[in-house]
Amino acid sequence: MSDQFENRFPESAAIRGEQRQIARQEFAMRKRILELLSGGSKTVPEVAHALGLKPHEAMWWMMGYVRYGYVRPTGEVTDEGYDRYEIAEGK
Repeated sequence: MSDQFENRFPESAAIRGEQRQIARQEFAMRKRILELLSGGSKTVPEVAHALGLKPHEAMWWMMGYVRYGYVRPTGEVTDEGYDRYEIAEGK
């Protein structure tokens, strides 16, 4: 069945592989981001720079962690218009 699926829907098979790769990175990335935020609140561009990520990748990870309650916005906004984020209480 897998061979048929990959032959009939190659674009879906590629996405499925990409999802597996992202899932493998999730625990390590969460640890890196939470360690970075343990030193104080940061903006998404600051996180991207510190971890060597592209800004859109850092945004994707940060918003996932906001959604699942690991990170929360502080309510503070920089002069450039970026929200600052911190570790959510209890995480």
